Amino acid sequence: MDLTPVIYGLSLATLAGLSTTIGALGIFFIKQDSKFISMSLGFSAGVMIGVSMLELLPSALLEIGLLKAGFAFILGLITVSFLDIFVPHDYMHEHSCADDDKISNGTKVRLGRTGRLVAIGIAIHNLPEGFITLSGAFHSTELGILLAIAITMHNIPEGLSVAVPIYVSTNDKRKAFKTSFLSGLAEPLGAIIAAIVLLSFGFTTDEFIQMALAFVSGIMLFISFDELLPSAHETCKENGSDSHVVTFGIILGVILIFLTLIAFL
Repeated sequence: MDLTPVIYGLSLATLAGLSTTIGALGIFFIKQDSKFISMSLGFSAGVMIGVSMLELLPSALLEIGLLKAGFAFILGLITVSFLDIFVPHDYMHEHSCADDDKISNGTKVRLGRTGRLVAIGIAIHNLPEGFITLSGAFHSTELGILLAIAITMHNIPEGLSVAVPIYVSTNDKRKAFKTSFLSGLAEPLGAIIAAIVLLSFGFTTDEFIQMALAFVSGIMLFISFDELLPSAHETCKENGSDSHVVTFGIILGVILIFLTLIAFL
């Protein structure tokens, strides 16, 4: 069997996955007390909501129908809900407002957890993207390149989505960058899985890919509303920003995803 499409597809998926580091580089140009942090968290939520509702879920609904896509989407919501319940966490309102140190620490604990959840969500999201990129490369060189470019455009803001909450919670830019980098490695891993499936069985299961996308859509939507947006508003209060900064960030994130979808349809 000709291994050229495999090598080509793996290369494209690796480049697309590591493009998260481009977005993560933005972490080296912002400060802890910057209003940009609040907007970036809103932006992160906007990106994840945009990816979920404009790309992942619609694609699954179109390809496999409401029943299967809806089941996978709800399963994603339920799965991350149980994770939210059973993983220890620290919310702002659980602290006394009279103790400023505790409030600050509570925010950092929450943001650290948020960053880890976002990284997991992005990594899971990147797995089927790597699968799709390599499958596209098997179909044609042009399709592989088009998919890799489209995914790269998504991964740049997603890299920032992972890095910002990690940075705010740890004040460690290198750790934030490293976490973002590692989340991007899931994409070539997905491509490797695709290569194994293709070489072993000679086909990919489109239904499985679409159900995975709907599942990830549920995870990302939950993280956006339950983790990122509350964290964005709490951070807004601490740095004295107007809450509209968060809303502006959300709008920018959704618009960016919408424009990338238009550009590569």
